[in-house]
Amino acid sequence: MNTIDGDVLWILGCGFLVVLMQAGFTCLESGLVRSKNSINVAIKNLADFCVSFVLFFLFGFALMFGPSNGGLIGSGWLLGAEPSAHDYAFFFFQAVFCGTATTIVSGAVAERMRFVGYLLTAILLAGVIYPIVGHWAWAHAADGSPVGWLARLGFVDFAGSTIVHSVGGWVSLAALLVIGPRLGRFGEGGRPVEGHSLPLAALGVFLLWFGWFGFNGGSTLEINDRIPLIIVNTTLAGAAGGVLALATSWLRDGLPLADRVMNGVIAGLVAVTAGCNLLTAPAALLVGAVGGVVVVYSAPLLERLGIDDAISAVPAHLAAGIWGTLAVALFAPAGSWGTMARGEFLLVQAAGVLAVGLFTFGVSLVVLSALDRVVRLRVTPRDERIGLNVAEHGATTSILDLITQMDQQARSGDFTRPVEVEPETEAHQIAAFYNVVLEKFNLETGRRHSALRKLEQLANYDTLTGLANRRFFFEMVRRALARSRRNGSGGAVLYLDLDGFKRVNDTLGHEAGDRVLKEAAVRIASSVRESDLVARLGGDEFALLMESPDISPGSAASVAEKFIEVIGDPFQVNGETAHLGVSVGIALFSGDHPVDVKVIVRQADHAMYAAKLAGKGIYRFHGDEAEPLPSMV
Repeated sequence: MNTIDGDVLWILGCGFLVVLMQAGFTCLESGLVRSKNSINVAIKNLADFCVSFVLFFLFGFALMFGPSNGGLIGSGWLLGAEPSAHDYAFFFFQAVFCGTATTIVSGAVAERMRFVGYLLTAILLAGVIYPIVGHWAWAHAADGSPVGWLARLGFVDFAGSTIVHSVGGWVSLAALLVIGPRLGRFGEGGRPVEGHSLPLAALGVFLLWFGWFGFNGGSTLEINDRIPLIIVNTTLAGAAGGVLALATSWLRDGLPLADRVMNGVIAGLVAVTAGCNLLTAPAALLVGAVGGVVVVYSAPLLERLGIDDAISAVPAHLAAGIWGTLAVALFAPAGSWGTMARGEFLLVQAAGVLAVGLFTFGVSLVVLSALDRVVRLRVTPRDERIGLNVAEHGATTSILDLITQMDQQARSGDFTRPVEVEPETEAHQIAAFYNVVLEKFNLETGRRHSALRKLEQLANYDTLTGLANRRFFFEMVRRALARSRRNGSGGAVLYLDLDGFKRVNDTLGHEAGDRVLKEAAVRIASSVRESDLVARLGGDEFALLMESPDISPGSAASVAEKFIEVIGDPFQVNGETAHLGVSVGIALFSGDHPVDVKVIVRQADHAMYAAKLAGKGIYRFHGDEAEPLPSMV
């Protein structure tokens, strides 16, 4: 076993950071889409990394770095006969670069591309396009001399503004043209689509930024004195892109839009990637700043063209990548790229951008259009509405489960069943509150017909106590008597008069009297069944209607005794204690001895006065009176 040098460790360590960028893309893209598609986006990021790594091992690495065929494409097989530790490290580093280029497409086509269609796109990019254009710019002979045709021209793309990011952007653009925009995005009633978790997306930006140190720093392929400059340039460009995107968005849109700021950071990082080893720190700051402005203005341009990029991958990676590649010729110190004049170097950079763009976009558009006719790259409208988490993977979230159940209820009009959500999830509390609403709604729906009838009776309740008033009470007694005649059931009318109420009014005032009446109403209403009707007939007189097939004098007397007990408890009013009593008259009715409403109420009224004359604070049944009394009805 032999030891390895520091260069190998540096390449491997930076490769690990580049792998971390996959996590950053996963967070960024998942956060910028709706929750019903977040699982699909995450799985695509994982799957494309797996696919790209395997393909790059099987033949991509050979196509990119194998013996050149006219500077156009490499050849050979795997890593060669006897790969060294450095060969393995170099392969690993380049393979994770391939994964980065591939995963850019995932966010752009989010929320409407079939998973199988995305895998085919990833295979096309990772297995064909990326290795070929990578060979053009980065393939070198064993002695270090360039063999790719762009590299021989003097094209400079240090860490991949064009070869990685623009390639991912070009494929994204072609895919977007083939599959079209999301439902409801453009046209009449079209609206922007808000991501479900901007904090998660912001975390993704930080992970990408951290991984970018390995992306750019590791591209030296050795430990040398350019690394600190590269790291500083990378940080400056990302920060400047974020600041300028924030300021530009604020001025242009009136708000510092969160997605613009996040994509501004990414655009700054993409822009500086091509020349981070050559640019001075002030130049890197400028390049990143312009990248932030580019992304803010190019995103609305795509929208005006009807191109729906879910996370602005094309502006952040393609547009910023083009700018960054040209910026090397504009701002790198003279001669740092070689012996060409600056103008000639700018033409070479532009030619490289154009060549890579034409090849990548052309091949992608043709192949994806053909594939769309064979396997249909886009999901159905129904699947798009449901969300790709469920439609493509059978996966769901508690929030999506809740929304789906609520949507089914809204469509069917059936609200009789509560929604079901797994406990201890983020949707459980929402579901609990919603179920309370459903319970109340269903309760009120059950009473709907009676409530409609009562709309005509809004004036039939006492404004002070909230109890039924005299007219409504008489109507309910009339109906009870009619039912009694039809089915032979029975009932009772109790007539109540507060004893000592006049003294409260005279000594404590009318306001105190009103408070006593309201408290008395509460005590009386709380002493009876829900099916019983309590009314205030006027002044300090109350009444109760009881209906029951097995009504008896004993049950009516029990209620009267309860009234006497609860009214007999002291009343606290304005710091004063008031003592009242109540006299109760009881009149029973049954189907065997039909009477009309005025008669039964008069009978209860007479019995109440008999109780009052007998000493107050007691009850009397109709028929117990010593002599007839005048009607008070």
